[in-house]
Amino acid sequence: MFAIRRYALILIVLIIGIILGTLGLDVALIILTPLVLLWLMLWDEKSYKRSQQKNHHLSYKK
Repeated sequence: MFAIRRYALILIVLIIGIILGTLGLDVALIILTPLVLLWLMLWDEKSYKRSQQKNHHLSYKK
């Protein structure tokens, strides 16, 4: 989970840099769209693995 938070921090810094820069909206969207999608997929995968481990752990207690 720490790696996902670190990636989000890097993403936020990149967003601020692009907004303050002179790249323009089109280039900013081209750069940010894959990064945001990657971050969302990592977050979703981590949440899914955590819920699977919790369910697997509970199934052994029964």
